[in-house]
Amino acid sequence: MEFDPLVDYGNFDLTDEINLAYWKFAELIKTLITLSSDAERQSEIIGYGLVCDEMVEDFELYFTLAVELYKRFNLLTDFQIEKLSELEYYFDSRSGVRLLDFWNDSLLETSEEWQIFRQMAKNILELLGMQNLKIEFERKESINQKIIVQSTKIRLVKK
Repeated sequence: MEFDPLVDYGNFDLTDEINLAYWKFAELIKTLITLSSDAERQSEIIGYGLVCDEMVEDFELYFTLAVELYKRFNLLTDFQIEKLSELEYYFDSRSGVRLLDFWNDSLLETSEEWQIFRQMAKNILELLGMQNLKIEFERKESINQKIIVQSTKIRLVKK
């Protein structure tokens, strides 16, 4: 079986390691598309929450914590891993109290650093051959006892 980004591997048995690898890899692609989008689209995709934090947490979850799984199933080349690791390094280097402006959602649109990250993510999508994909999503929201509950279903589609 070969990876197809348009397949929802979340509908398969995720105890089967290859299905899990394909599902996580699709989530990585969604994360890279979100990271490569303009600030308004990033906020739209993420929804309620801290947009900058959520994007970087998703990247950590679907790259940093899953890279060994991708290696096992030959989903990434060493060069692709190197480029993704560079993005990971730049995010890590901006963590901490002294760089709070980087994590400020209100500066997401005007930040030169976020522009650099958007371009890096676009370049990685091209390197992966996934530049012709986009995200569509459906969101359901409700308020329960002053708590906003949000559920989002995101899928990859061709541009």
